[in-house]
Amino acid sequence: MNRAERRRQQKLAEKADKKSKSVQPASSPNEQQALEIEHSLNLAVQHHNAGDLPKAESIYQHVLQIDPAQPVALNLLGVIAYQVGKNDIAVESISKALAVMPDYAEAHNNLGNALGALGKPDEAVISYHKALALKPDYAEAHSNLGNVLRDLGKLEEAVASYYKAVAIKPDYFEAHNNLGVALHSLEKRDEAVASYQKALAIKPDYADAHYNLGTTFRFMGRLDEAIASYQEAIAIRPDYAGAHNNLAIVLNSCGRGTEALGHFKRHLMIERGDNPIDPHHKSFRFITKAKMIHDIEQFHYLASAGDEAERFQALAEIYETIDKEIDWPTDNGLQIPLCDDHLQRLGDTYNRPIHLLEAPGVTGSPLSSTLDVEKITANYFSHAFGMTYFDNLLSATALAALRRFMLGSTIWFDFNYKGGYLGAVLKHGLACPLILQIADELRHTFPDIFKDHQLTQLWAYKYDSNLTGIEVHADFAAVNVNFWITPQTANLNPASGGLVVYDVEAPMDWDFKKYNTNAKLIREHLADHSSGKIVVPYGENRMVLFNSNLFHETDSIDFKPGYENRRINVTMLFGRRQP
Repeated sequence: MNRAERRRQQKLAEKADKKSKSVQPASSPNEQQALEIEHSLNLAVQHHNAGDLPKAESIYQHVLQIDPAQPVALNLLGVIAYQVGKNDIAVESISKALAVMPDYAEAHNNLGNALGALGKPDEAVISYHKALALKPDYAEAHSNLGNVLRDLGKLEEAVASYYKAVAIKPDYFEAHNNLGVALHSLEKRDEAVASYQKALAIKPDYADAHYNLGTTFRFMGRLDEAIASYQEAIAIRPDYAGAHNNLAIVLNSCGRGTEALGHFKRHLMIERGDNPIDPHHKSFRFITKAKMIHDIEQFHYLASAGDEAERFQALAEIYETIDKEIDWPTDNGLQIPLCDDHLQRLGDTYNRPIHLLEAPGVTGSPLSSTLDVEKITANYFSHAFGMTYFDNLLSATALAALRRFMLGSTIWFDFNYKGGYLGAVLKHGLACPLILQIADELRHTFPDIFKDHQLTQLWAYKYDSNLTGIEVHADFAAVNVNFWITPQTANLNPASGGLVVYDVEAPMDWDFKKYNTNAKLIREHLADHSSGKIVVPYGENRMVLFNSNLFHETDSIDFKPGYENRRINVTMLFGRRQP
């Protein structure tokens, strides 16, 4: 739960003592018990507001021992469960409160929050509407309804809900901020800026509003103002990981790569360093069989490479022992929780940057001197929508250095992909001088293609032959760069293993979820628009350069087994999606 949400829940808790005085349970306790309940609830709410959730929970439980149907205690126990991520328990507890007191507007609102967190947005909407039917001037419920509607892609309805919230409560800075986010998504950038500025006029130290203002400035191309806003967010909240990441992206766009790398590293340390901001993050507590196999292989590779051989051999043995103890599902890409014993034995080695190699920029250009820039540019524009591919992208020195960095660095933290493959991103350790140098050199080498589009995102994926690739999708950028660095000898089928690019663009009225994740809808769209496709076979040091709005997918993969034979691709996105 983020800090803004915790503040909202504390405000709800502050009202609990008032609510407790007006509640008449179905079976009322005697007068002495009633006084004890009132006193206990007041005390519990004080602890709740102070952030001492265990103490507050203990007192709420004490109240329920006196009166098992006490609705305020049931509701606020549910709020605590929601605050600590136990959303199924939250729904159960708050539902009990509502069974006792169906007209408890605050409980309907809280139930909506828990249902939304459980991934049940439609049910959450119903709960918020019930709260508002009981209490039409309930500003928090209007704002929360707006949040769920925004997540459902119903942006105009979300905006209407936020406007109702701020009309009722003009100083509701969270709602002004949320309104700005929805307006930004509707590409109403000037209005979004105005909403963020209203939030900041009410609460100047509101880090989230500074962050969101920076993001809107970034989309508007007002980079200096974006930098200033992100810096304000970080000054208020030094451990604001997202602000460090976005500031790094903008600094790099402004040619300040060294500063950018510092903020990428700061983000990494905040999230995955010695004292991570969320030590219970899901990526530390869950694992897949594919992830386990990869990490064991990487530790053996590091041990054989002579980099702290004893340490990594010992780690490989620990992971292998745990691997044998886990009752794995048949799907290697299915996430399962690690038990407490396994978590303790893995300690701070799992999904942490315990081995980061240096990857400095190379002297001169990292690109091959053999590139025929004019021919490549002409081929790109000869395609109806913009697309080409070519070999020998990187110089031999740059290719070897990048491959060493990718194989040796423990940065492959993302394992929540359907196919079971692993991902690495800039903010989680992929950022290094060499990879930013490659991105910058591409822009300057092919100016007619990249125009003024700046790098907006960059990631790498690592597969083995037992994994499926990325489903058909389009990306949010203007230009897509995709290249492969695994040796050609690893590919067992020279006709496949690469990328399939369709001659169909994602409709501009589709939102991100439709064109990026809805494979069924995309395939239906492709079937209705009979056109060609280009199958680009895998090639070491081969680059595919195309309009990022074209639908594309990973081709079938048939690579040799073994860690160094894993297929590694690098994707760079430049600019924003355009018609």
